[in-house]
Amino acid sequence: MEATSPSVFDAAQKVWNAWSIKVFIIVSLWLQIFLIWFARYRKWRGGKWGKCLDVLIWFAYLLADWVAGFTIGLILSAQSKSNPTERSDDVHVFWAPFLLLHLGGPDTITSFALEDNEFWIRHLLGLGFQVGSTAYVFVKSLPENKLWLPTILVLIAGIIKYAERNRAFYLASFDHLGDDWLPSEWGDEIPVPAEFQKMDSPAKFEQSQAQMLLWTAVHHFGTIKMMLVGPLLSPDQCSEIRETFLQVGDSSQVLQIMEIELSLLYEVLHTKLPVVGCIMGYIFRFITMCCILVALLSFSLFKKYYPLKQFDMWLTYGLLMWAFMLDIISIVLLISSDWILAAHIQSTTSRFFKKRRWSREVSQLNFITCYVNDYPNLLKEVADILRIRGLLEDIKGIRCLSSKNFKEDPEWRFIFEEVKELNEFLNGKMAALSQTVLDTKQVWLYSRERVLQGFTNSNELIKIVEELDYTKSVLTWHIATELCFQGVDQTSPSRNGSTSLREFCKLLSDYMFYLLIMQPAIMAAVSVSWKKVFEETLAETALYVRRSSISNDEDARKKILQLIPNFRNPERDISRSVLFAASELAKQLKKSNSTPWEQMSKVWVHLMCFAAMNCRPHVHAQQPSKGGELLTFVWLLMNHLGLGTHF
Repeated sequence: MEATSPSVFDAAQKVWNAWSIKVFIIVSLWLQIFLIWFARYRKWRGGKWGKCLDVLIWFAYLLADWVAGFTIGLILSAQSKSNPTERSDDVHVFWAPFLLLHLGGPDTITSFALEDNEFWIRHLLGLGFQVGSTAYVFVKSLPENKLWLPTILVLIAGIIKYAERNRAFYLASFDHLGDDWLPSEWGDEIPVPAEFQKMDSPAKFEQSQAQMLLWTAVHHFGTIKMMLVGPLLSPDQCSEIRETFLQVGDSSQVLQIMEIELSLLYEVLHTKLPVVGCIMGYIFRFITMCCILVALLSFSLFKKYYPLKQFDMWLTYGLLMWAFMLDIISIVLLISSDWILAAHIQSTTSRFFKKRRWSREVSQLNFITCYVNDYPNLLKEVADILRIRGLLEDIKGIRCLSSKNFKEDPEWRFIFEEVKELNEFLNGKMAALSQTVLDTKQVWLYSRERVLQGFTNSNELIKIVEELDYTKSVLTWHIATELCFQGVDQTSPSRNGSTSLREFCKLLSDYMFYLLIMQPAIMAAVSVSWKKVFEETLAETALYVRRSSISNDEDARKKILQLIPNFRNPERDISRSVLFAASELAKQLKKSNSTPWEQMSKVWVHLMCFAAMNCRPHVHAQQPSKGGELLTFVWLLMNHLGLGTHF
């Protein structure tokens, strides 16, 4: 046994020495192919599959940098061996600059998250270290290196690509996002038509109308940039933006303008567009493509005088051709970007405007499903001891999560009209109070009063919800909506659109509950002690409805409707649970209008607007890279209409 162990180790060492560099080179190449193809799907993939894709992209993004840097280290280590017969040959030195190309990354993704941009200095140090290591590998191979010319050419291309990525990090960081990185022809000089033509059909607009939408989005894109970096807009700028979007009129057009704006934001924050989408960018990209093409030709000539192993030769050809092809693919994707369309809008056909820019999906989660799928108390106690309770709750949330398609009509149209009415109402309040701005508490109270006055029994509803903070309000209205939704015969024919409004109300209710439970960063400014409220409400539900007696969600709703009104909790005044408040609210809603779904939908828009207004801008800026979030569109609409915190 002792005699065989060294031989096995030596055999493994020989395999490692012979194949480690080649395997890692191939892995690095495939990671680049994966990123350039799938990274662009982040903008329009939502739901569970979108989250799975995010995890894969995140893993590939981190692994790509590690593999490229590690492989350069392997080449340097192999070259430093004392025995000349074991030193890496010239083809290994030739492969090192390709790893700089890979470290430069594809144009479709420079940063995975906003935090990557803020660490641009660390990336700059990485650039210096990796370029220095690659240059050292090359210099050490001289003068015997017969592949010196193609190596220099690829090295130049690699340095340019890596420098482009670091420049993109720098420009996308919040400290420099306000710098004048926009080309002059894309700034305030872009003409915006004074009047907008009304569309007969939002799905089939004329090319001129599509151009107007794109022009408007690019012209007002600076608004988003200013909201992120901090400076307030002047009153004249606010008035101009407000009038522009009010003149558009059609909610579908407004949504498309904001889709383009958020698509531009994604391209600026997470791609190389600010770097390569200018004259100097075009020049450097032309240089890199020429270097790779000439390197391919020179390698074809040099290999006649420098025999290579068959596998090494084909791998080198693959690296050269894929490097050139990836640049071609990047150019094609660059041409289809919204910035390039804006720069060449007069020569662009309308079919280029009709592309998907966000997932158009709304995540759904509801209290009843969470209760039915809740963990046993013993498992919760064990998780608390091991401090993995949060992980268990995340797993449960993903299991219960679903998504629904979001429609421009009637869903977005309803939100758009309600936000416009809220704008007029709050402006009237400010005029009546002789104030130029309302604080958060005033906005919350006045907007809540407005929507509750629409119910026939508004006084009774106000008594139930007036003492509730935002977190309890969301959970109370959500459970009440669930109970009302179950209490209606869903097979009955629609009357005055009540069926579609009922579905829309439930969509908003489940969406806001999803944000409260699964997106604490978005709701951080308004959700206080939401975990305690949620857990105590779950615990109180378990007192009256046993999970063992429930077969599905509908069964749980029926039992809650039957049992809750017959019980009173003597500790209700000291409990954070909102179960009884929700049941009382549901009873009062059923006594209200014959079909209260429209007014209940307005309540949910009110709750959504308040959350959007108080969410930090940089959290909204993260959402386009996650498939988009409906709340971000509401936030952007409110700012354009003058309801945001920056107006």
